Amino acid sequence: MGPIKKLQAFVCAQTFWPQFMVRWFQAEKGPFTIFFYCPLAKCGISVANIYDIIKKPVDTINPVQQSVIAMSGTLFARWCWILKPRQFMLVFANSVMASTGIIQLWRKFQSGQSV
Repeated sequence: MGPIKKLQAFVCAQTFWPQFMVRWFQAEKGPFTIFFYCPLAKCGISVANIYDIIKKPVDTINPVQQSVIAMSGTLFARWCWILKPRQFMLVFANSVMASTGIIQLWRKFQSGQSV
């Protein structure tokens, strides 16, 4: 038994958790798997981009960086949709990441500044 499984067994053995939390901890796509943390990390990129949309001036936008964010979000959202079992949290996180990249690119090109 690996260290993650031991931690999962220890957490699930605690009696103060409600039953629905124990089921979530033991789920195939629960918090003790990569399926939980990968979308969480992708959401971090999206949150940073949303902050930039709200607070940062247009002249600080890097079109290459935003193109990579938009393209990787689009590509991985598509692949997460195709693969079985579908990872809906990851599809959503990648779609939001692609959307924020596209919005940033739109802001840059609407401003008329040179790339």
